[in-house]
Order: sequence, then C-alpha cells, then structure tokens
Amino acid sequence: MKNFFFAVILLALMLSGCSSPKAAPEVRKYMRDSLEVLTARCQESLGAAYMVDSLIEVKEDIPGWEGFPVELYQYYTGEDIYLKAPKKALVYLLNPSAEKLATWIVNAVFDATGAIRFDDVEKVRKFITWQSGAQFPVKGVVFEDMYTAGFYEPYVFKDGVTVYIADSTYLDPGKHPTDEMLEYYLNVTNDQLKEYTGRYARICSTTREMYYKAGGTAQVGYSDDGFRSQAWLAEVARLYQEAWNSDKNFLIYAWALSNLDPAE
Repeated sequence: MKNFFFAVILLALMLSGCSSPKAAPEVRKYMRDSLEVLTARCQESLGAAYMVDSLIEVKEDIPGWEGFPVELYQYYTGEDIYLKAPKKALVYLLNPSAEKLATWIVNAVFDATGAIRFDDVEKVRKFITWQSGAQFPVKGVVFEDMYTAGFYEPYVFKDGVTVYIADSTYLDPGKHPTDEMLEYYLNVTNDQLKEYTGRYARICSTTREMYYKAGGTAQVGYSDDGFRSQAWLAEVARLYQEAWNSDKNFLIYAWALSNLDPAE
C-alpha cells in the first residue's frame, strides 16, 4: 500500500513538471479584456480567404496530415484575360478560426517584443490578411494575378509552401491547368517535385532566415543559396501542426521577431 501511494505521488509530480507554462500576465489580461475585439478583426481577415468557396469534403487521412481536419475546396478565379473565362482550382486548406488566429497573433507579438501594442498586433494581422488571407494550403493550386492584373497564374503548394512540379507533362504552357493536372497537384508527393521549393511559408510569409533567427535548428537551406531545400516543407508542416493545438504559432512569431521593434 505504501508503494502504491509513493507511485501516485511520483506520477503527480511528473505530470505537474510536464504541464505547459502559464501565459504571461500581460497575455492573460489581453485575452480577458480584448480578445473578443481582435477576434472580430481577425474574422474580417478571414473574409479575404478567396479560396474558401465550395467545400467538397473534410479529410483527416491526408498523408502527413493525419488527424487534422483538412478541407477540400473548389474555387474559381475572376475572368482570366487570356482564357476569357474563370479558372477552376482545387486545394486542400487548413485555415485557423478567427479566435485561433487572434490568439496566435497576440502571443507572437508578446514573445517577439515583450509587450502587446495595438500597432504591432495590427501590423501582423494586416500583413497576414494581405499576404495570405490566413489560408494555409496543405496541397493544391493557388491562383494569383500578382504580375499581370487579370492573368491568374497557378502556383502549386504543398505543406504551406510553393513547390515546383518535376514532370513537365503536368504543366500547361499557357498556365491553364486541366482537371487532370488539378487532381495531380492534390496528390503530389515530394519525389514528384523539384528539389528546391519557394521561399515563403504560409500564413505569414516566414522565410528560412526568419526561422533561423527565431531559433529554428532544422537544416532547411537559405532563401537565396540556389538550393532552397525541400526539408523546409516538413519543418513548416511540423510547426503548423504543432501550432494547431497551441496558443502559439512559431512561424508567426518568427516573422514578428524580424519585423517588430522590441519594447523599450
């Protein structure tokens, strides 16, 4: 019986030692007093999520994303100036709720600067709104007309990062993907991609350099070294999955650390 009680006490001590640290008092106060207001602003940010159009299904068995409620969407662009019609897209998304996004932003700002200032919170929120609409593409095609207004170019994403298809037969020279190509992008694996990836990680355009500055240790290459390692995909996926069940998103924190001034 004595051994049983010692075992119970030991287990309690172990569990208490493994518990997550409490949020800083400043964060707790903000969450109590201002989270509702920020959540409303984050809901406006999510309104910019143009890929959230027709939900086809929710899947929790996508390889590498098992257990996460990834949503498959079909969406259309505006009328493409060359195709003279909208373009269809298919994409798997794992977007945060407005409250989750608000919580990530508050913690990122505090951890990066040591304070929670309105201008800093808004700078991060507005950047995410402009950059991604808080959309995290797990797999699929993202259409953007960044370079020519009305010309919607397809960018293939995997694990929140732009990737490049190795087999040119699945690339349309006119940049109008067929249904077969769209399905291919939804199921693409790393060995079907070129060895290098895009620079930026959704949802805050985090670079490898920001990641290293924030303490990241995985060897993921560099933005301009001519070989942007595919290892970036696995690390971005790991960090985003970790954030999904947390109040903190390391990828947002890394951006904030590189773009916000510390509190005096």
